Amino acid sequence: MDLAGIKRSARDRVRPVVFFLDRAGFSPLAVSLVGLAITAVSGWIVARGGLFPGAVVFLVGSAFDMLDGDLARLQGTVSRRGAFLDSCFDRLGEAFIFAGLTWYFAALDSGPDKVALVLILATAVGSLTTSYVRARAEGVGETCLVGFLQRTERVILLTAGLLLGRWVLVLVLAFLAVATLATTVQRIVHVAAKLPGPVREPTTATTIPSETGFATSDEDKGGSGDSDGPDDSDYPDDQEHA
Repeated sequence: MDLAGIKRSARDRVRPVVFFLDRAGFSPLAVSLVGLAITAVSGWIVARGGLFPGAVVFLVGSAFDMLDGDLARLQGTVSRRGAFLDSCFDRLGEAFIFAGLTWYFAALDSGPDKVALVLILATAVGSLTTSYVRARAEGVGETCLVGFLQRTERVILLTAGLLLGRWVLVLVLAFLAVATLATTVQRIVHVAAKLPGPVREPTTATTIPSETGFATSDEDKGGSGDSDGPDDSDYPDDQEHA
């Protein structure tokens, strides 16, 4: 069974919980906020050295990411605002767990584990930029569904590392650091290949009346006009140019 099939199977299993939340009067936004709060607590537990209990709480908080979307579909309240907030809360949840890990490895009795701290930083950067590239691609009208390592895989691996202890966690972080940064590069290349590059339009000579009354052009004057280079209007807003 592939990852998509595993996700469908997991959603089928939590379906009764979705019905319960609906009967209890929960809104999708409330479920998202509860999940974010639980994830924040997991980060605090990890910071205090509780890797195993922190992993359990983190897994519970991450499970709410499945519940809010299904609840919105059940209640017929699916919206772009909900999708936007859910995505933002996911990034905040990851930030909480990375903050907890940073505190844990910086406050070890044997002294800060500098290798682990560098790996946490790299993983955090890779995780956040992976999500940003996809969001930015959608902002310019393109899709970006590729990726060696997406959020679900990151959550599973990070949870497994927390459950198995400090040394396995460091190995997991090393893998995540490489894989998330590689996913960012993969997505950048994928999206950039689909976007049109700069198009140089043919220039035309500008006719400028001279003081003698005869028409002259910029080329006749041996210059390029008053501008030293292209102005801001030559490049579309918020787009990269070569």
